[in-house]
Amino acid sequence: MHEVKGAIFDMDGTLLDSMPVWKRLTQGYLKQFGLNVTDEEYAACEGFSQPQVAQYFAERYDLPGGAAGLVGGMDKLITSRYETIAKPKDGVIAFLDGLRARGVKMAIATLTARRHAEKALRDRDMMGYFEFMLTIEDVGISKHQPDIYLMTAEKMGLAPADCMVFEDAPYACTTAKKAGFQVCGMVEPAYAAGENELRAASDIVVEQSFDELCGKL
Repeated sequence: MHEVKGAIFDMDGTLLDSMPVWKRLTQGYLKQFGLNVTDEEYAACEGFSQPQVAQYFAERYDLPGGAAGLVGGMDKLITSRYETIAKPKDGVIAFLDGLRARGVKMAIATLTARRHAEKALRDRDMMGYFEFMLTIEDVGISKHQPDIYLMTAEKMGLAPADCMVFEDAPYACTTAKKAGFQVCGMVEPAYAAGENELRAASDIVVEQSFDELCGKL
């Protein structure tokens, strides 16, 4: 590991302890139609944006209102859940303060829709730490491909090797590592099945709190 000049953060499960916002979200909406989302269907949607998830289920079940209706219904649930559930990850504010004091450039790369991501972070006084945010709406492709990380590094004026990507999704850690980034893997219970992959792709691993990074970066 060498000097980190840029930090690229995922949001859900990384900056915010917000994975419960998304847990069985689609099921919460689709239950009104008597539908039960299977584990296989959830797996098929891994890395999808919200509109992509809506399109998948709207086409699969010919839902009334189509994908647009599903997005609208899910939006209301997402907003409510962020307001009541999501909170900053333990130690994250002190860690961001430390990076800012050292002059490390910081940005966000998230698959969450901009309207939700910006509001969630502003409500918690966290947006001011970051130079900019890129979302799935800006890139149009999931984190199975490195585009969002490469675009973020380029916008910061840095090479991938000079940046550390902070991620909780094992597949995203693998993507970033293969693209030449340093990786900090955030252990997240929602991704327990892929924890070995996360550890294999990470230069450093956070088990529970950003406090663990003190003196390591």
